[in-house]
Amino acid sequence: MSAVEILRTRKGGARRLATREEQAVLVCLGACLAAILLASVLLTGCPPGVAVVSLEFDDTLANQLSARSILAEHRMHATFFVNSGRLDRPGYLTVAQLRALASDGHEIGGHTIDHARLPGLPAGELRRQICDDRRALLALGFDVSDFAYPNGDHDGASAEQVRSCGYESARKVGGVGFPPCIFCPRAETIPPRDPMATRTPGSLRRVHRLPRIQALVRRAQQDGGWIQLTFHHLCDACDDYSISREDFSTLLGWLAEEREAGRVVVVTVRQVIRGETPPPRRLAVE
Repeated sequence: MSAVEILRTRKGGARRLATREEQAVLVCLGACLAAILLASVLLTGCPPGVAVVSLEFDDTLANQLSARSILAEHRMHATFFVNSGRLDRPGYLTVAQLRALASDGHEIGGHTIDHARLPGLPAGELRRQICDDRRALLALGFDVSDFAYPNGDHDGASAEQVRSCGYESARKVGGVGFPPCIFCPRAETIPPRDPMATRTPGSLRRVHRLPRIQALVRRAQQDGGWIQLTFHHLCDACDDYSISREDFSTLLGWLAEEREAGRVVVVTVRQVIRGETPPPRRLAVE
């Protein structure tokens, strides 16, 4: 061992300097670690501490119209997944109401013609439920690019049909766990791991009180990711799958506070899928 390879310490001991081969290994390990960290930032699309939240309504229900004023009050936009065959029927949204929502900047998405369960359908009916639903909404003047599987039920055939019908994404049920699920993913990545099966906590119900919904957002903030909050009825205990107007308003007020603090970004599904998610306020360039 040469004198150059020996480093004398204050205590008189000696430490061998790394050889060129060992240095090369260290450099390679450092580069790999940096690449992993960079990939994690790119996959989430936002920094740790920030959650991207999408507010979503399924099934074309008439009482969802009352969300319009609450969303406007808090300067937020939602995505409404619509069954074209239900429009203008009793208990459901009308075409005029849907156009009013779209004129406010809310996204209109597809949800099949009449909420059919897709797995197991014959190919022709599968195509009709998905493609004809989108064509009907496009014919009404809506820009329809995203889809939600009824009840989250899907398989390979339905996912491929959604893609071939021109949709850019499709939402399933599950894949993101409610607290205190330790090993469940906290949020969907941005861009999603599978655009034709984006992961969610599932539909929100009356038993999911505000603290539990807020906990979903806080979990997503830990890593920086996308959380989809899926609602159905907006009413006072009219259905198991419901949230009251008061609770919805309180939730949006809290999200607005988190948005002002730079911890939340509230956007539509289309904005997430197309990479149009704006930076959080505190990180925006003035």
